[in-house]
Amino acid sequence: MSCQIKHTGTVVALKSDAVVVCTEQYAACAGCASQASCTLSSEKKDRLIVVKHPQPTLFSAGEKVNLVSTQKKIYAAVAVAYVLPLIGIMAVVVGCVTWLNNEIIAALMGLLFCGLYALLLYLLPKRFTQNLQIEITKIV
Repeated sequence: MSCQIKHTGTVVALKSDAVVVCTEQYAACAGCASQASCTLSSEKKDRLIVVKHPQPTLFSAGEKVNLVSTQKKIYAAVAVAYVLPLIGIMAVVVGCVTWLNNEIIAALMGLLFCGLYALLLYLLPKRFTQNLQIEITKIV
């Protein structure tokens, strides 16, 4: 059983292959019991999210929608964005220090790895994000 994560938003614009949705993002402590006396709990920002959709004309500007994702997709996105590069840079730096015994070259190779990973994500975005897309549904 997969847990779903939902956020409610308002459609603000339509593109040829996507829907732009505005959601409210609250501070992480918004659910805290002491939020009435805390100045951080009222911190709120609007966030624009572009959601790919094959038929964006099904939605209209000003319409309330749900943005839905599964916990599995979020974990996969975290892995692609944080875990894989961390493991890669650690392996490159430790490998270079072990085999070359030179920390400067190891640091430069770590930076090179980061650059190459970012370039790979830039050149092949569909390959990495194809299964991580957020789904948009109408509120009935």
